Amino acid sequence: MRHRVVLVRGPRAAAGSGGCCSGAARPFDEGGGHRHAAPADEVGAVYRALRTALPDDVAVEVVAPTNWLWLVPALVTDGRRRGLRGAALRRSVRAGIAVESLIVDGAVLASGRLPSPAAAVAAVTAELTTAAAAPGRTPPRGPAPPR
Repeated sequence: MRHRVVLVRGPRAAAGSGGCCSGAARPFDEGGGHRHAAPADEVGAVYRALRTALPDDVAVEVVAPTNWLWLVPALVTDGRRRGLRGAALRRSVRAGIAVESLIVDGAVLASGRLPSPAAAVAAVTAELTTAAAAPGRTPPRGPAPPR
């Protein structure tokens, strides 16, 4: 049985109000330079924590919200597999396409802000445990076809 965890990343904007390439605005002879502080990447930390904690049969995918051509059909398919229809399915898809969302087999666990890595691992593990124990639920899809 294969499960899918989808992380919808937030916007990746360049740092504002800087000089060339958003670096220091001072010239080199005044001590300026092109050394940049690495931007915080919450999605990366959550991804690494999930990939470390989850078994290999769980696919962890990072998707940009601009990739809605893949994301919307995946959310609809996974939501319908969970038994969502009509307004409940629309609400689930709308929440899932929000930036910084965490989705497990069609269940939106976080929307609009990612939880901390430890909280994300706990939420995903709890959802996978609940899904495995729930009788009558449609199981997730089988393994992906070979490429």
